[in-house]
Amino acid sequence: MEPISPELALVDPDLDARARALLPDPVPPLPFPRAADEASSPSDTARPHRAYPFWARVTAAMWLVVLGILIGGAAIPHAQDTPRVLPKGADARFCKAPPVQLTPPGQHRP
Repeated sequence: MEPISPELALVDPDLDARARALLPDPVPPLPFPRAADEASSPSDTARPHRAYPFWARVTAAMWLVVLGILIGGAAIPHAQDTPRVLPKGADARFCKAPPVQLTPPGQHRP
């Protein structure tokens, strides 16, 4: 029996059935064998593995809290200021223009 092309199997149902019968049964993949040096000891399986010890994680968290407080205080230095209240008749502009002094023509200002 010669090999059947996929195009012929699509066109002829009889050839498709014969080609499917010749295919091997699907087999689940075998697990990857672990090397002897990678085998875990009983003490490793007793507790879960953590990347960093507890004290290192707590120290890093405390540094983040302290830096957040310092940055927050520096970013908002006016948070402790009291609001400036203006009287009702006062000019509410923050930047006032200096008063203009008119000099007669022909005279120069010192």
